[in-house]
Amino acid sequence: MSLDNVRYRQILPVLNRCAVCKKAPHSANGHEYVRDETMPKWHGWHAFRRALATDLHSSGAAVKVAQGALRHADPALTLRVYTKIVAEDVRAAIEERDRRLELSLQDTSGTPARSESEKAESVN
Repeated sequence: MSLDNVRYRQILPVLNRCAVCKKAPHSANGHEYVRDETMPKWHGWHAFRRALATDLHSSGAAVKVAQGALRHADPALTLRVYTKIVAEDVRAAIEERDRRLELSLQDTSGTPARSESEKAESVN
């Protein structure tokens, strides 16, 4: 299998589809071709591999899965070179940590714990 053939026959026609008719470029559709800017641009096979590793990591897949998909001998290489931290993942992880912290501060009846300054004074 030639990677150039895969790129030209399978990947580029999808990424470079027409904004008007949503079909591959250079097809006779009765209008001028305008590239659909909502589709990402092709940046090469290395960028494709990095995106694959990052997407697998973001979806919660084990490092060994990305390592196997990229056919690396060392999972550290997959993490160090190919997997990138996405800002959305960082934000989601912090929000999840906050949620867990709030749950741990609740008592058994589910009421949030109050600080000393919020404690009710005696009514008597």
